[in-house]
Amino acid sequence: MAGRWIIALFVCGAALAQAPPDTAETTALIETIRDQALAFSKHLPNFICTQVTRREVALAEDSMVGVRSSRGGVSVPSRGAGQWQLSDTIEEQLSFFDHHENYKVLKLNGKPPSASESRPAGLASTGEFGTTLDSIFEPETQTQFEWKRWETLRGRPAAVFTYRVEKEKSMSELATPASHVVVAYHGLIYADRDTKTVLRVTSEAEAPKGFPLQDVTHVLDYSVVSIAGDKFVLPINSEMQSRASEEFFKYGTTHDLNSRQLMMRNKIEFRGYRKYAADAELKIDPDK
Repeated sequence: MAGRWIIALFVCGAALAQAPPDTAETTALIETIRDQALAFSKHLPNFICTQVTRREVALAEDSMVGVRSSRGGVSVPSRGAGQWQLSDTIEEQLSFFDHHENYKVLKLNGKPPSASESRPAGLASTGEFGTTLDSIFEPETQTQFEWKRWETLRGRPAAVFTYRVEKEKSMSELATPASHVVVAYHGLIYADRDTKTVLRVTSEAEAPKGFPLQDVTHVLDYSVVSIAGDKFVLPINSEMQSRASEEFFKYGTTHDLNSRQLMMRNKIEFRGYRKYAADAELKIDPDK
C-alpha cells in the first residue's frame, strides 16, 4: 500500500472560515486535482535520494511480560501498550530512473552492511513515487470522493476530501510470505487550495477478517523539493502502521488465537534529492 503515523495538523481560522464549495465546484476541484495527480509521475525527472526507515514495535495491549523476536533481529518491547521501541534503522539509496525505483542498502543500524546482509524482513510499503496517486485518481478506478473540509497543512490552505476504492477496482495488496490479498481501502486527500497539488494522502486498508495483518494505515506527505535547480513536488516523509499477533511476528503463523497483538510502525524520511548521475550504480530487473 500505497501507503506512516499521524503527523500533527495546524489549523488556522482563515481556512476554517472559508465557505465549502457547492456540488459543481467540488466536482471541478476534484477533476483539477486528478489532472495534477496523474501528471505527477509522468513529469518526474531521473533522480537519486536517501531513504531512511525507522522501524518500531509496541505491544497493542498492556502486558508485564517482555519477549524478544528472533526474526530479522527485531526486539519486541517489554513495556506497556503505546510505548514504541526502535527495532532497526535502514538507510538506502533510492534511484529513480526511467520511472523505475531501485534500492541499495547503505547502512543497517548506522553501519555499512556486510556482503551477506540484506534488508531485514519486516513491514514495508511501495508506490510512493506514482503508484499511490495513480491508483486513486485513474478514472477506471471509479474512486468515490466526498468533500470533507478546508484545513491548513504545513502553512498551506488545503482542500480535504474523503475517498474510497472498492476491492473490485483496487490495485492495493496486502502481502505476507505465505499469503496475499487485494483489498478495498479508504482515506483522505489533502490538496493545496491554490496549486491543486496533493500535499498528503492517508489510507486505511480494509483487510479481511482473519488475515494476519490488520489495521494497516499509511500517511504519505509531499512537498516542493529542488533537483538541479528545478522544483518538483515529491514525497518528503511517510508513515505506515499495522497490527499482527505476536505469534505471526515471531514465527509467521497464526494458529494461537490467544497470542498477544503487536503494533508495527515504519517512519520513513526521503531526503537529499539530487539529479541522477550517469555513473551511479543502478540495476533494473526488466521483469518488474
